[in-house]
Amino acid sequence: MAELCYLEGNKITKEGNKSQIYYIIYLKLRNGENNMTLKTVSDKAKTFTFTYYFCDQATAQVAGHALLGYMTGTYCQPVISLTYKDKGTLVAEYVEDHKLNKTFKRICDSFKDYHKQPEEAAAFEECYKRERVLQLKESEDFASLLNKVTDYELELLDYADRLLSDKPIPMDSMTAFGTLEMLGDESISLLQKLDVEGEYKGLADYVAEAES
Repeated sequence: MAELCYLEGNKITKEGNKSQIYYIIYLKLRNGENNMTLKTVSDKAKTFTFTYYFCDQATAQVAGHALLGYMTGTYCQPVISLTYKDKGTLVAEYVEDHKLNKTFKRICDSFKDYHKQPEEAAAFEECYKRERVLQLKESEDFASLLNKVTDYELELLDYADRLLSDKPIPMDSMTAFGTLEMLGDESISLLQKLDVEGEYKGLADYVAEAES
């Protein structure tokens, strides 16, 4: 246990003839105690999985080291294992009483601008395709993917018809809303995460308005 202590002193004011009393409050640790308390987990702790998609393996590994540092600095006996899949997928399995996914996401989000060099970073389209494919592998089966493809084809054909018609039908915000609704939140969120340069300003503003 630590003991709360204080020191009392006097301080000469600017006037030079007055003295003010001040206190320094501090914690006194007993011999052998550390100056920080590390967390422990209970016997009922569970194993959780956290997955994050980066554009490259190097960034994923740097973020993985950050997760290890967080666990080491927070827990007395941290239990965490990291796996790197594909070209930039980080998978962390850890033992805790409660999920840490929100904390882990905040840590990983801070590394989204880690690789800014154009010659080192993958093209935006390729990065989106790679991460989106991984997401679809986890959430869709073959039949549902075929349905998505045919839905997208019809949507594109409708756009082509609107543009090539003798009397083109103007595409407004309602058209965009219908397209975004068909695509779903997962693909939009992924695009926003990867769009670190803010090139998709119209889409970002549209989503912000929809959430407000």
